[in-house]
Amino acid sequence: MLAVAGVSPEELPMKPKATSRAKVLDVLRQASALHSGERATMFLLRSLIWIVAAVPVLLLSDVLFHFSEIPRLAGSLGLALAFLTCAGIAISIATFARPPLLRIARLLESRNPALGSKLVNILQLDADSQSETVAPLTRDLARQAVEDAGFALDLPSLPPLAREPRLPRQGIRAFLCVAALVLVSLFGGQHVRQQWLRFLDPYGDHPPFSLTHLEILQPTVGETVLYDGSRTIEVRASGHQPRELFLVARATEGGTTDLTLPMSARGDGTFVAHLENIRQPLELTARTADGSTRSLHRLLNLVLTPQLGPAFVRLEPPAYTGLPARETPFRFSSLQALEGTRITFRLQSNRPLGTGSISFESEGSPVDKIPLGQASGGPAETAVASVTVARSGRFTFSLVDVAGNPAVQQPTASLTMTRDLPPAIAITSPEKDAMVVEGLSIPITVDAGDDYGLSAVRLHIGINDKFQPVESGAPEGLDKHRHRLTHSLDLVKLGAHPGDQITLFAEAIDTRPDPQLTRTAIRRLGVITEQEYNDKIREQADVAMIAGKYERLLQDFEKQIAEQRRIENKLKELSEAAKKDGRKDTLLPEFSMALSDQLDLNRTLERLANEMSDFGRDHPVYDFEKDLEEKLQQQAQEIRKSVEQANADIEKAVEEGPPPPEPPSPKAVEDLATAAREQRERLQGGSDRANEEIRKPLE
Repeated sequence: MLAVAGVSPEELPMKPKATSRAKVLDVLRQASALHSGERATMFLLRSLIWIVAAVPVLLLSDVLFHFSEIPRLAGSLGLALAFLTCAGIAISIATFARPPLLRIARLLESRNPALGSKLVNILQLDADSQSETVAPLTRDLARQAVEDAGFALDLPSLPPLAREPRLPRQGIRAFLCVAALVLVSLFGGQHVRQQWLRFLDPYGDHPPFSLTHLEILQPTVGETVLYDGSRTIEVRASGHQPRELFLVARATEGGTTDLTLPMSARGDGTFVAHLENIRQPLELTARTADGSTRSLHRLLNLVLTPQLGPAFVRLEPPAYTGLPARETPFRFSSLQALEGTRITFRLQSNRPLGTGSISFESEGSPVDKIPLGQASGGPAETAVASVTVARSGRFTFSLVDVAGNPAVQQPTASLTMTRDLPPAIAITSPEKDAMVVEGLSIPITVDAGDDYGLSAVRLHIGINDKFQPVESGAPEGLDKHRHRLTHSLDLVKLGAHPGDQITLFAEAIDTRPDPQLTRTAIRRLGVITEQEYNDKIREQADVAMIAGKYERLLQDFEKQIAEQRRIENKLKELSEAAKKDGRKDTLLPEFSMALSDQLDLNRTLERLANEMSDFGRDHPVYDFEKDLEEKLQQQAQEIRKSVEQANADIEKAVEEGPPPPEPPSPKAVEDLATAAREQRERLQGGSDRANEEIRKPLE
């Protein structure tokens, strides 16, 4: 046909033909790519629906079967892997999977009946135009037909026909599934969120679903316990009440296996258990008997700082004292120990102890550091240290555990060193120097004592400074602190005669390694005859009688001074009343009575002075009698002078006042009161001198 027209195939314009064919093929390829993307999206949405549906199934399965960590981790990873796999497949489909163009052409023709079979015919003609088995003229005609058909098609409208019509519906389904899962997760309550956490964090602290809720009340979050301490664990059960609960304690730093303890029910929904000797951080969990319900884990940490526990002190006195060693509880108070005593401190702690120290401070000496560490073969929690008492001072204790942690407490204690006192000794019989009658036997008693023990007590007896063999003794029995040495001093055997002087003294020695000796004062005994003894007795009787007379005079003098004080006070009251111009009607009688009393007292004092002057014997026997008589004469003279002065003052005061029956003037009363006071002071001074010069010699 083209040849008849006289035009050869080579002369036909080729560029337009190629453009039309290419556009048709490009449109079909676009449709193919769009169709692959739609298929991939459909696949992904369907897969998402199944994956979303698998989530509640997995959560419900865990609610029923309480999966362990590995199945939950496998489930979480499986869902994630399934989603990633589906997403990868969808991407592969969208990227690499391209259906044949003929299938796309038929798909487009099926979705647009107006196309008929144009697209399939174009592809078949295009195939013929490319086939080498077809005649050239036929190929050319096929190409021309393709080009003409391509120009006749509405190419831009073809690719949208490749879209999947079910994709929006499938997208809505997938969205609804995801939204439903999200809504259930957000508003499903604590249990749903707990199930999510169990799969999102399989190894986290997320108890499985249960109708029983367990909560550890004690210890609280962040609470600690001292190393080797104890703790009461309290758990509250709400919801369905379990019959029994168990406490699981797991060491977080390895070591021992899990410890499971039954818990005791209190009856109010709480359960308790007691843990002792806690030496590792623990993860605590409460669970039911079948393990289907458990609480959140609660971490109980340790305080590793060593704490000071019971302390003991052992005192070992020096061997010479014979005292046993004793150990007592030590409260870090003051200590008192004898010089040379060995002190051993034993301190206990809740932690295994390392090497600490005890600082000993003493005035005027450098600070001593005493190691405080474990005893050989002793408990790891006990530290010991020993020191020998040499001076007073203060201890400061510093504990350190094996990890080098120092104790917060640094207690102190004072030490007072005591010394072994010298022994005490006394001659208790005779009590003092004395005279002894010849021919008698005199009992001698020596009592000695020492704070830590006596080694010997010795009695020395001498006559006229010539000493006899020593009488010695030592404590017997268990009591070494006291000893009584008795001796009968036979004057006949001693060869003592009247006029001889017997000398006694005793000494005591203690048990100290460096002995201390104490000696009594010298006791002297003068030997007299029986006649001399009788004379001494008579002399004592005379002296006692004389002393009694002198004592009566002095007592009478004290009574008169007391009477003078009474009159003085009375006149003082009257003087104050006269100054106030009151009591005029009673002032004169009271003044007259006080004046009369004063005059009577003056006369009594004159008689007492005369009695003092006349006191004594005409021929005094003893020397002290003469001395006392002189003192009394002086005292009598002073009393007379005081009475004369008082009478003169009274006369002057009366003359200056108005005559009776007028009441005395205030000045007269005041002058008389002053005179009474001055006389009382003079008498009081005389009494004080009498006590000093007369009474004491009499005693």
